[in-house]
Order: sequence, then structure tokens, then C-alpha cells
Amino acid sequence: MTKPLKILVTRELTDEQVDLAEKLKLNVVIEPAIRIEFRTDWFSFDIILKNTEKPVFAFTSQNGVKAFDMYRQSGAEIPENVPVYAVGEKTAEALKQIGLNAESPDQQDGAGLAQKIVEDFLKDSKMEGAKVLHFCGDKRRDEFRQFLQDADIDVHDVVVYKTILNNMNLPRTPVDGLLFFSPSAVQAFRNSGGFLNKQLPELFAIGSTTAEELSIETGKHVHISPQPNTESLLEFTAQVLREN
Repeated sequence: MTKPLKILVTRELTDEQVDLAEKLKLNVVIEPAIRIEFRTDWFSFDIILKNTEKPVFAFTSQNGVKAFDMYRQSGAEIPENVPVYAVGEKTAEALKQIGLNAESPDQQDGAGLAQKIVEDFLKDSKMEGAKVLHFCGDKRRDEFRQFLQDADIDVHDVVVYKTILNNMNLPRTPVDGLLFFSPSAVQAFRNSGGFLNKQLPELFAIGSTTAEELSIETGKHVHISPQPNTESLLEFTAQVLREN
């Protein structure tokens, strides 16, 4: 009989994801590293949107989509036929569910998204003079904005949610793997004393930016999910841990 492997997951899982973990023989300990507070005052953004002749919407997280949908449901007027871009199939799917079809890059991170936008701007003269409105959190990374600015594309960060680091209640008994879903989760784990133990288990990250943060923090090899979604990360974790 295959022995269950114990992993610490630093975010909430859906019932379907918990079921998947059980099928993969993963004993999951869930300890959320962060919590999200969404924007409620949209007055300043209303002004920005009304004064933007050619808006382009960009989303780098599902939380950005959720916040935008809250804004939309508040009765705000959204311009028609706005180009929409998103990183990750989950973010693109969340946009599709609220009626927006998004373009996505092959390289699933902020730099990849910015590169695709730059390429599209160069190919389409109608994009000249457009402004990219990036729906993001307060702990966003700089790569996306910097890449666009270097290409002389106007970009404005619209902070639509705040990321609050939790004081994590870490398990006392060892685990076989640690799963991280954002650089902020790595910071929360560090603040909670999680990296004081030098005998760390296998480390897993949902994407390259999270992996970079983990690698800098620990100096250890970090396993990166083949696809930037929770299901792929769980399956990949089970595979790596079994092989090791």
C-alpha cells in the first residue's frame, strides 16, 4: 500500500482540489499564508477610465478579475470592445465567465504578458496611443510595468486588492513538501519562522516568480509546476515526491 505523503499547502483549496490530493495519496495540511481585501472605493478609477481614450485591460491574477467583476456589478459603465489580456488559463477562464475574452501569452508570467502586448501594439496601428490598465494587487512585481514602459507604452497600475500576510500556524511535525502560490506566501512563511528550520523538505512553486523568491530565500532547488494552476501543481508534487 502506498504511504501517503504529507504536504503543507499555503492557500485554501476547493473541495475538488482536496479530492484530487486524496486520489494522489497526498495528506494535505492547509495553512493560508495570505488573505485578500478587495477595493471598495472606485471613484479615482472611474475618472481614469473616463479620461482614457483607448483603454487596454490587463490581468495578472484571478483576484484582479474578481475585483473588476465587483466593480462591473456595482453598475459601472465599461467601454465596449476593449482589448483584454491575461496571464494563466485560470485567469483567462475567470474573465470568460464574466463575458470577456482575453489574449494570453505562451510564457505565463508578467514579462511574457508584457512582451505579447508590445508585439500586438507593433502589429496593429489601431493600438497607437492606447493605455494599458493593469488590474493588480498592492504587492505586484515590477517586471510587467517596466517592460511596457521600456517599450514606450503607457501603463497604469490599478490597485484593486490588498494582500495581507498571515501569521501562519505551522505544523510541528515534518512534512514531505511545501507548496507556495505567490511571492507574498513566501514572505508570510518567512515572517512566521518557517525558514528557521535548515532541514527543509522539497519546495514547490506554482510559477517562476514564486520559485525565484523561494530560491533566494533558501538557496535550495525549487520545483516549478508545469502549468500555473493548483491541479497541475498537486499532480507534479505527487510525481516528484514519489520519484524521490
